[in-house]
Amino acid sequence: LNDVFCITADTVVVVGNNGTILRTTNGGTLWSPVTNPASVNLHRVAFADAQTGYIVGEHGTLLKSTDAGQTWQSLNTGTGESLLALNCISNDTIYVAGTQGYVSKTTDGGQTWNDISIPNIQTDYIKKIQFIGNTGYAIIGMYFPVLYKTTDDGNSWTQIQNASFDNFYWLNATTGYLAAVGGFVYTDDGFATYDIIGNNGNFIYDLDYIQPNILWAIGWNAATNGQTTNNIIKYYVSPNSGYAEFCTYDYRHWALYAIDFYNDQTGYVVGIGHNNQDTYGLILKNSTGNNPQNGIAEISKEIFSISPNPAQNQVFINLKDDSNHYPVQYRITDMQGKTLTVFKNLQDKEAIDVSRLTNGIYLIQVQTQGQVYTQKLLIQK
Repeated sequence: LNDVFCITADTVVVVGNNGTILRTTNGGTLWSPVTNPASVNLHRVAFADAQTGYIVGEHGTLLKSTDAGQTWQSLNTGTGESLLALNCISNDTIYVAGTQGYVSKTTDGGQTWNDISIPNIQTDYIKKIQFIGNTGYAIIGMYFPVLYKTTDDGNSWTQIQNASFDNFYWLNATTGYLAAVGGFVYTDDGFATYDIIGNNGNFIYDLDYIQPNILWAIGWNAATNGQTTNNIIKYYVSPNSGYAEFCTYDYRHWALYAIDFYNDQTGYVVGIGHNNQDTYGLILKNSTGNNPQNGIAEISKEIFSISPNPAQNQVFINLKDDSNHYPVQYRITDMQGKTLTVFKNLQDKEAIDVSRLTNGIYLIQVQTQGQVYTQKLLIQK
């Protein structure tokens, strides 16, 4: 899972690989898969208001929703570049960016586009972009990222010298917070000057600002024992006296990719979870705004796997952990959500007959303890 956006504290949209869109309206108790026209990897999601949102992904993919993420339509961006960055200004005005320095703007909700790409960027990609009026900022590259700036709505771009930052959050055209390995930085003059306001020692994947003066970030670093670790960081911004609280996880168990807080109490983190040889889409939630070590809870761990997958005539649902101590039901739907089998009780080591399904992708939903978990099933005969 690559990105998360909080429409409200309870209504949240998550996007990920293979066209994955998940949506909850009850704060993560139940996540429902959302049908969409794209099966490519989806990278970013953002909403301009409570109803209108956009998603970008590989091969120029752009999706739009006007009903709070319940349904999505595909729009033509006119590019084949993979889109990795997204900035929603209003319902109709958005910026997208991605590989080869590609940047484009629409002011009519995606019907027409104005190419404002950064020139001479053929071997790298834009991973973060943000515009405030005619002023915009972009971060290019992964391991040695470069900061670019425009003051004429993308008609010309200038590389800011001696500036290597992983992420940023701009409050207005001149005031913002930036994150680099070794520290957080604050500027109030468009990066003509800046102050180092804190240390973090991480490569920062994502950064969010919560008033009053609180930064939330996720990143990774190499621990002293040589093992890479993930960190969720809550940084209290204060001149000369700011401090950070860390929540550290072994990189072999989790990989964290995006963070979004709705208010000072509720926020979500998404990424990948690892359980022995299995991997699953990871969603974490903080519902107190407190120290991440005490406030983060995993709410998405998949409780089952399917084998074989792809399948021909029958499959087995393999429950994980202690899930088999509770009553379990399952059902199969198509990718449009049409129910093909009603919920049935799942018996231990039961073979499920899928011989009547034609070649294609289906969804198997498992219900237990009041929650529903979903995975894709490929039928290939």
